[in-house]
Amino acid sequence: MNRQINNAGLLLLLLVLGAGPMLAKEASLTQAEVKDGWILLFDGESTFGLTQAGQLAWRTSNGVLSTDGSGTGYIRTNSPFADFVLKMDVRLANPAADAALYIRTARDGSPTDNGYQIRIGDGNPAWPAGSVVSRFKATAVHPQGGQWHSFEIDADGDHIVVLLDQKTVAEGNDSTVRAGYIGFKVSGASLEIRDLKLKPINNAALFNGSDLAGWKTVTPGPDADKQGRLKKLIPFAAGGKTNNKGPLWSVQSGTIHGEKGPGQLETVATYDDFVLQFGVPPSVRKQQGHHSVYIRGDAGKIFTGYEISMDPERPGAITPNLATPRKVISIKDIAIGTVAVSGRHLQVWVNGFPVTEFIDTRPDGASTVHYAKTSAGAIGLPLHDSNATANYNPFRLSTMAKTLGGVVGKLPPPAPAPAAAPATASAPAASAPVIAVNPEAQQEAENRKQAARLMQSALASNNPQEQKDLYQRVIALDPNNSVAAQGYKEADEKLHKQAEEAEKQAALETQQQQNQSASEDALRRAQLAFFAGNLTTADSQLAVAERLAPNNAAVRELRQKVNAARAQNTRLRYLFFGGGLLAVGGLSTMFFIRLRKKHGFVEIVSGMDNGRRYSLDQEVVRIGAVAQDGTERNDIVVRDRERMVSRFHCQIHQAKGKFYLIDCNSANGTRIDKKTVPPEEPQRLRSGARVDLAGTVTLRFGLERRQNRKAS
Repeated sequence: MNRQINNAGLLLLLLVLGAGPMLAKEASLTQAEVKDGWILLFDGESTFGLTQAGQLAWRTSNGVLSTDGSGTGYIRTNSPFADFVLKMDVRLANPAADAALYIRTARDGSPTDNGYQIRIGDGNPAWPAGSVVSRFKATAVHPQGGQWHSFEIDADGDHIVVLLDQKTVAEGNDSTVRAGYIGFKVSGASLEIRDLKLKPINNAALFNGSDLAGWKTVTPGPDADKQGRLKKLIPFAAGGKTNNKGPLWSVQSGTIHGEKGPGQLETVATYDDFVLQFGVPPSVRKQQGHHSVYIRGDAGKIFTGYEISMDPERPGAITPNLATPRKVISIKDIAIGTVAVSGRHLQVWVNGFPVTEFIDTRPDGASTVHYAKTSAGAIGLPLHDSNATANYNPFRLSTMAKTLGGVVGKLPPPAPAPAAAPATASAPAASAPVIAVNPEAQQEAENRKQAARLMQSALASNNPQEQKDLYQRVIALDPNNSVAAQGYKEADEKLHKQAEEAEKQAALETQQQQNQSASEDALRRAQLAFFAGNLTTADSQLAVAERLAPNNAAVRELRQKVNAARAQNTRLRYLFFGGGLLAVGGLSTMFFIRLRKKHGFVEIVSGMDNGRRYSLDQEVVRIGAVAQDGTERNDIVVRDRERMVSRFHCQIHQAKGKFYLIDCNSANGTRIDKKTVPPEEPQRLRSGARVDLAGTVTLRFGLERRQNRKAS
């Protein structure tokens, strides 16, 4: 019996120990809070979206962010905010601890030197808990040690309100700092934080709920003048045309509704740094379509900028392939996305939970596919194909100031010294004079000391941007400092010179890339013209390639072939002149007549759409996994379960009755009759050829007479 009891006790202990990791509390919001725009700054289980500094290590356990107080430490958000309501619960082991909340601070430097400091404990008797240091002294409440206390901070423009345990303890107006990061600093004390959440306020409604004022429709431009890849290779080939008339956007029951794409609805205004909140109504998410929002897009162009996905499979993803959500949040009942954008930093919340963070360290450029974009752009709602629908509501946006943090200002004059005790018989009063303290002189002296420290740092720095920032702070403290003014001017000139040099270098690299690309294009045109027997075109295009890349081995090899072909043609011209030439002309006529009586087609013989047949009626037929992306579109959309086929996989070109296949740098390759096709090099297709796409879909190429042609 005792053995059974012991075994039961052991089993219970194992269950308790095994369940330990499952007891970790993840922070959460109610549906009402999600709809109201609240987001979590601390997810209850990790320091995702936060940056630590100092000696202290911040830990997460059971929904609590804490530090043991073994040193000095600081932790802050990675996204800045301007106007907001902040709520949290805090607990201090020692109510007189040196702990503070910082709002609207700069990213770098000590938070004590910039932003607003709000005391959490009573460690500074002059500024009790709840005080905004050097601005608004709080009504003394004296939080108890070892107990949880609630804080609420309302930062509404210039108006700041601090509530401690639902009681207003400090309030006032100050316009010194308008935006910045949120953080906590503690020294030699144990601090615990939970339920840390924020709601952006003073948002501008981008959608009024009744019409599309402030928005405009963008359609794919007509591509009749756009040429396919073969047109770039040989002058007599041309691309196809589109019959797209653009999407239809309307307002239905207070919701933005789009259909009959492809196309885009975008804001008339452009935005660079901001916090955006938008929703996808739950009643329409099951409809066919891809729900996402483009930010910092190029005005008037579809599908540009950073794309924030709200698809159920990975809501919060930043595309193209820039950041994947660390956790899939269910958007079955509600779907609210929040995007905070500041410079190169992007962070995404789904239903208030932080899921994605991305810092774009790439150089600035035109397209976010290959470059970063930090300049202002439009906010776009896409319709990627003609079958898609899209529904969005609401849209709220608050812009972010470029300058984050700032010096809050000088402290108020110190409290007067206590009166001297009256003299006694045994100790007569001293007759020393009383020296009055001048607060303004004291502050000026402190400013001079701080300016001197900043000047030393500026002179020791080799970074022009850092020097410029330090000199600017010196000038703010001492406007008459001519050395700082001259240093600021020189640092600014260095930055301009560096920018000009970087621009020149970028232009040189761009020109080199363009020359290389032009050389490769000319070589491809020459190759295809040579394959087609057009030696005149081959010779002219080869001359361009030789001028741009005289040492290219492939160019030299093709030149030898062209010269040999010309010599052979000269011999044949004399040999077959007369009757031979007439015979060749007759045979050539019969050959081209026969070709004109046939046309090409491809048939899927292995894949999801097995048996589906497509006619190759155009001079350029594009094949890929999507209908359209940006200005690029496919004529044949191929589906595969493994999703191995690339978005724009390959093209089939027709020139003088012959068909050529070009692989468009596909991720998983193309093979013709089991032979791998080199990217961007035209390969001749012959009737009966098997074309393998990424190893998942097989096409059969064939020729048939026009009178027997079947509809695809």
